[in-house]
Amino acid sequence: MHHSAATNLEPLDVLGPDGRSTGVVKARGKVHEDGDWHRAIHIWVVQQERYVLLQRRSRDKELEPLRLDVSVGGHLRAGETLLDALREAEEELGLELRPGQVEYLGTAVSERRYPGHEPPLLDREHQDVYVVRDDRPLQAYRLQASEVDTLYEVPLEKAIALFEAGEPVAAAGYDSMRRPSDALLYAADLPSQGREVHLEALRRVAAYLRGEGAPDIARRPFGVYTPADV
Repeated sequence: MHHSAATNLEPLDVLGPDGRSTGVVKARGKVHEDGDWHRAIHIWVVQQERYVLLQRRSRDKELEPLRLDVSVGGHLRAGETLLDALREAEEELGLELRPGQVEYLGTAVSERRYPGHEPPLLDREHQDVYVVRDDRPLQAYRLQASEVDTLYEVPLEKAIALFEAGEPVAAAGYDSMRRPSDALLYAADLPSQGREVHLEALRRVAAYLRGEGAPDIARRPFGVYTPADV
């Protein structure tokens, strides 16, 4: 089965604009078609207090194939808890996490439109953002090829400059076949939408590594990110 055919059937809780559950459950594909709000989890993996991991999405992904993304990202399926959602880290990177290991940095409200998609999609998410420290060598991660093409290790400040200003950065990388895959990452590698959310998340990760408390960071308004009118 093609990757997107399976994932589009995943049951998701439909949320209201305020992030509260409506009690309605829909298949993921229908949620994106109808523009329903739903919950996602983003986990930023930091290494040695100065690097962050970026994944290049699989070429099989329905949205933003082969574009750079958060270290680990996924949807909360209907009725799931954080513990359940952390399975994404194990599925995508072979990284087993427990709730006590991840620190919550806030929730972004993100809206992305894909009018060129057939059918047109409206992806509206409440994205719970977390950070976790993990210092294993880059080649030790087990990448799920259907989700992740390559995993890169990027100095955090360089990652911020890439998302903020499109400044190219040299990155060490390993692909899903565990082959070295170092690359120069450019603005063209960034997702077509949603960069501002990642930029704010990376700034929060930087604040966390500077010693600011995660609860203090999480209390700051994250912002609502909607596509520019076209």
